[in-house]
Amino acid sequence: MFQELKNKFMQAAFLTNIWILGILTIMFGNTTVDLNLFWRIIGISVLFAVTFGLIYPYVWNYGTWMAPINIMVTTVANILCGFGAVYLLSKLMFNLIRPYWWEIILADLILHVLMFYIYRNYENKQLVKKLNQLK
Repeated sequence: MFQELKNKFMQAAFLTNIWILGILTIMFGNTTVDLNLFWRIIGISVLFAVTFGLIYPYVWNYGTWMAPINIMVTTVANILCGFGAVYLLSKLMFNLIRPYWWEIILADLILHVLMFYIYRNYENKQLVKKLNQLK
């Protein structure tokens, strides 16, 4: 389990770093940047890696909590990661989305609930197929 989570963390961090650098290169081209931007990109990559490389895989694959707790943990982690990433990328952009924090949290919670039940339904159907093949 720990080896898998470590691999997922490293993969998420690396891919997020490449993804953000690619988007910034497309948006800003050959603009001179200071080293603080590089460290902020690494910070965003670490946030994404912790959220999507550690918390999500643990909660959905190894955690034994009840459904509402899984949903709340992943929603809180996603909100903190999202707002943290926006703040690290641009304080101006963070100030633009801050007045809509309640709507963002509500949309995130609704989408987590929907995706949880769709995922569980899909997983149950796959388990039924495997059990029917055993007969």
